[in-house]
Amino acid sequence: MNKTNKTISKNLHAYSGKLSYNEQANYILYSPTTKSTINISDILYNICYSSNNQIEIKIMKGCKILFNESGRLLNKINKQNGLLSYHVNSEDLESVLFFNTNEYLDIEIFSEVLLNEIDGKQGDNDLDRLGVVAFETKHIK
Repeated sequence: MNKTNKTISKNLHAYSGKLSYNEQANYILYSPTTKSTINISDILYNICYSSNNQIEIKIMKGCKILFNESGRLLNKINKQNGLLSYHVNSEDLESVLFFNTNEYLDIEIFSEVLLNEIDGKQGDNDLDRLGVVAFETKHIK
């Protein structure tokens, strides 16, 4: 599995590493290659509560696709446990993340919100809040 983190296009971002769930209920991806972390929860929150909450997200473990959806990212009540969880097209993204903590994952996220945040239209403090400054971002043409 490729353990690098890169921007494949201006708004498709690929992250690889070991997923953890911390005490603040955040999903954190740790890249052993760059020895840095990214807060996946902050990225999802910013997309979900933006005016354009469209997302394309693919999560892979090795060659196995765990989640691959495109649509509106919503935070709604999970009918099985009564907790709020992220959904795309009624598919439970949160459960996929939760049940794959301590696993090495590749996560690709495409969103206009990321384009605005990464290009600095929201300001450096928002980039820190997103957690994306910890990763080296490479634009691949």
